[in-house]
Amino acid sequence: MKILIINNFNSENCVGGVEHYLYELIQYAEKSNSNFIFKWFGKDKIKTNWVEKFYHKKITQEIIREIESFQPDVIHCFSIGAPVTPHFMEFAKSKGISIVFSFRDYYYICPKNYMLNDKNEVLQKHENAIECILHHQPKRNILFDSLLHLKQSYHKKIIKKYISYFLTPSENLTQFVSEHFRKKGKTLPNPILIDQNQNSNSEGNYILFVGRLVPEKGVLTLLKAFQQISKQFPNEKLWIVGEGNQLEELQNFTVNNELKNVSFLGNKSREELQEIYANSKFSVVPSEYLEAYGNVILESLSFGKTVITSDLVGIKNEIEQNNIGLTYSFKNQKALEEKIIELLSNSNLKTELENNIPSYLATKTFSKHFKDLSSIYEYLLSRNR
Repeated sequence: MKILIINNFNSENCVGGVEHYLYELIQYAEKSNSNFIFKWFGKDKIKTNWVEKFYHKKITQEIIREIESFQPDVIHCFSIGAPVTPHFMEFAKSKGISIVFSFRDYYYICPKNYMLNDKNEVLQKHENAIECILHHQPKRNILFDSLLHLKQSYHKKIIKKYISYFLTPSENLTQFVSEHFRKKGKTLPNPILIDQNQNSNSEGNYILFVGRLVPEKGVLTLLKAFQQISKQFPNEKLWIVGEGNQLEELQNFTVNNELKNVSFLGNKSREELQEIYANSKFSVVPSEYLEAYGNVILESLSFGKTVITSDLVGIKNEIEQNNIGLTYSFKNQKALEEKIIELLSNSNLKTELENNIPSYLATKTFSKHFKDLSSIYEYLLSRNR
């Protein structure tokens, strides 16, 4: 069976979790000698004007030519919107090709994507354009936010019309997509994307954050909490892996507050990350927007390291139900301090959480994920026969 993957970016631009996942998916299919042949269509990072963001004619024509030459049985869409726009879907459906769409975040529910209003309340529904433009986070200006909403709504209508099936990584996102798109679909949780080493006996000597350094990731809240923790635990260290537009602000905070034990390491390769995870005490994921899942959490767990996360990560329920980590109310600096201190001072609790990790990870293997995904492809192909 031939599967055409369509994503904004190609394999040479692994700019985020989606691209890393797609790379691993194709590699796994090849190594396991599966009956699936994947081809990935994506573009280099290019600038697009507002007209191209609404409809990129050139790239749409490229995709149509790709469909004609590759003749896929199923098209699987991931993060699209710019530079790839969804106009190719009409052609694909005219050829009788089923389209499955993986929603990896909340953009097609709320174009602001945070799923928070200006009172820091998590959105339980999303229906009103004016409410979104004026009162949903983040805000830029009326013109930009209006164009963003118009673009999202336009693309959403096309996607809703032509997709056959949808996938999401979390139950919460599945509920939203089901309500907004009225299509058949299911939750397919993310697999582990990094080599596992659950038997690492290294205690580690630093607390770890891995992710983009942007305001919505909550790193400033983590630094403020660590500032207070350092007074009680002066020898504790915090390592921060990643880059982003908030880096200078975060570095200035550490300098101005004389936080000597904070290290900014920049981006790291997958191999370097494995060593960093293995030698950490535990990871902190202080997200301050509604994340669909949380791959960094799985990566930390794959090295037997427990996690502390805000209650906005999509994997929160799994963490609590399987007793593999701690959660706290997002943006609550004091609550985060208490959770970190709890792990630093209560070795029995930390050991208990770590001992629960292996059984949980047994459900997150790539082989199981691929088997579940394959059954969906087979189902879609059978519908076309």
